[in-house]
Amino acid sequence: MDKKKVIVYGLGDSYKKQKKYIESKFEIIAYSDSNRKLIFDLKADSELYIIPEDIQNYKYDFIYVTSSQYYKEIKRNIIELIGNENGDKVVSVYDVFGDFRNSEVKSDWVINKLSEIGRGKKLLDAGAGSQRYRKFCDHLEYVAQDFAQYIPNEINVGLQNDSWEYRGLDIICDIINMPLDNEVMDVILCTEVFEHLKNPILALKEFNRILKQGGTLILTAPFCCLTHMAPYFFYNGFSEFWYREYLEINGFEITEIRRNGNFFKYLSQELFRVENMAEKYCSTTLKRDEIDAILKCVNILTNLSEVDSNSNETLCFGYMLTAEKVRNI
Repeated sequence: MDKKKVIVYGLGDSYKKQKKYIESKFEIIAYSDSNRKLIFDLKADSELYIIPEDIQNYKYDFIYVTSSQYYKEIKRNIIELIGNENGDKVVSVYDVFGDFRNSEVKSDWVINKLSEIGRGKKLLDAGAGSQRYRKFCDHLEYVAQDFAQYIPNEINVGLQNDSWEYRGLDIICDIINMPLDNEVMDVILCTEVFEHLKNPILALKEFNRILKQGGTLILTAPFCCLTHMAPYFFYNGFSEFWYREYLEINGFEITEIRRNGNFFKYLSQELFRVENMAEKYCSTTLKRDEIDAILKCVNILTNLSEVDSNSNETLCFGYMLTAEKVRNI
């Protein structure tokens, strides 16, 4: 069976992690990237590297975008070049190999919650990091806090970010002792932070102190995750029962709680890491038939996920919740 012809768009870290799977699935006819300098440097060694404007000169079945985090934005930019009539040819890893989206689901949920907040409200982004949600808070009085001590690859343990920037933080301090008055914030946003705190319960106490009565906490954290951003990694995750216990104790009432992903999606995510883990920890390059076997397993898990009824009660990526401050503590 002839393989579909694709142009691979995006040659950064996401591409490196997906490279073997893409090569197993498709016939690659060209590579492109928004980084023109990178393309011109690579073009010296191969004519397969093209600038985005040249994509329209090729006959392809799909344009495969390697970045899942920026997929929507990249797809819009590509469609401007190739026309709306070819928009369905722009695909992501999840369109091709199965829907085991994780961070993308969290991000969409958070952005929707931010859009629902009334104009002019004061929002604290606690543990803001690189402030990925700042641009969605133009209607709010946005304040970014972080301890600003994580350095990528400071120690070579677990998963690490390639780069990390703390530009434009409003407050640099410990999250459990912030230089803010009592009951000054309408909303606190805290996303994927709790696993990096030595004592997240103390953070909940501080959130209670800072939030106004009736204020909202928007919180996401993993239920089960791999070691990442070490040495600032203290918990693999938190259960629904943890939230119900400690939010109530600390003066909050949960108004919404959602599980992200399920048992089958979680396994798919981790299977997709096997090729990279084999290289890193076993000094082993998987053979083509081994890559194909992984993809077959992911396909089985994808089919099971589509008929899943409630496996997320046993395993999921994490929880997304909102809570109202109902009393001081």
